[in-house]
Amino acid sequence: MTTKAVRAAAAAAHRSDQDLVAAAAAVLQSGGESTSVTLAAVERMNRGLGTGFELIPGWTAVTVADPSPRDAAPARIVPAAPTGISLRAVALLMRTIDRLGEGAAGRSDLVATLARARDARPANLWIFLLACASGAGSLAIIFGAQDATAVLLAAGSAAVGGAIRRLLGRARVGPIGQVFAAAMVAGIIGGLAVQADLSSSLRLIAVCPAMILVPGPHILNGALDVLALRIPLGFARLGYAAVLLLSIGTGLGLALAVFGTNLPTDPAGRSVPFWLDVVAAAVAAASYPVYFSMPYRFLVWPVIVGAVAHGLRWWAMTVEGMNIVVGAFLACLLVGLVLAPVSHRLHIPFAGIGFAAVVSLVPGVFVFRAIDALDSLPFGGADPQLLGGISDATTAALIVIAMAVGLAVPMHVYGRFSRAARA
Repeated sequence: MTTKAVRAAAAAAHRSDQDLVAAAAAVLQSGGESTSVTLAAVERMNRGLGTGFELIPGWTAVTVADPSPRDAAPARIVPAAPTGISLRAVALLMRTIDRLGEGAAGRSDLVATLARARDARPANLWIFLLACASGAGSLAIIFGAQDATAVLLAAGSAAVGGAIRRLLGRARVGPIGQVFAAAMVAGIIGGLAVQADLSSSLRLIAVCPAMILVPGPHILNGALDVLALRIPLGFARLGYAAVLLLSIGTGLGLALAVFGTNLPTDPAGRSVPFWLDVVAAAVAAASYPVYFSMPYRFLVWPVIVGAVAHGLRWWAMTVEGMNIVVGAFLACLLVGLVLAPVSHRLHIPFAGIGFAAVVSLVPGVFVFRAIDALDSLPFGGADPQLLGGISDATTAALIVIAMAVGLAVPMHVYGRFSRAARA
């Protein structure tokens, strides 16, 4: 009887550990951590808890299986759709997981930290709205806004869109509906600006508030999964990002169409002085992490690295005459090389901190102009709007690929070397 009771207690503790590991992995995945880092975190939890569970990541949930040859516990499946980003929750949990793997923390520490990570709240509303405004305003400067009115209108539009997103989130409207509504607001204000003759042909008042909605971390995490041959999960992430982009472009295009305007196939921006380009890129890099609740003490990394990377892109394109795709690749490669080890040391998802540094390079203008040009499809032929849309779509695809490769390859290589060093 005593032996049976001991075995039953051990089995119960084992199942409890399995539930704990599954819950922690779910928080990491839903918080925006890359799959490879989440898998490594499960290994460290196994080391600290004395278990040997295996993580099977999926799009809608994580599965933690018990590979024990005898008395294996049933697999635990915890919902964890990676549709949101919470860098604060991930950073909080990863620090305790590292300490657990090193033997400096115990099971009770992980349980307590997991509860705190689940309760992590997004950035304060007013700080969030300020970040929306500063992000869109700085992007308008980078793309060549020529007067303060355009910058202020873009900033105000982004702040209004941010407020609507928060309200819709509280009403339990999903991310797709949120970005559609925010893009509609950007299109309405941009359309009104065109009617009042306050907008240039670049339509920066409409485009820049929509650009801060681009799902960069999802694109980057999807690219990392594809590089690691986790094809179904990688394509699911990329597909989700594509749906968000389509929702943003559709909302923006519909609102502009109400005012009888669109996004002309003009150059994506005007050249700006080096110092202004770098300063505006730093402001954009400081704004973007706030959207995903990055701890404020870590903002210095994307700000400094993002400013240097944008300066490198400006030099490559303006001085050396390289095209926009090569310029984006060089900038992102620099960011990847510098921030891959930083993200590991600070326990911040690379998709968040890395993309924050290069948000100003996102080809949102090309993407939205390509989506807006779809209304030319019924007419066929050699319609200039349609041909311009095809050109914009091709340019956007090449830039996204260049950015993804430049960011993802250093992270992928660094992860492999880190795992080899721990082995």
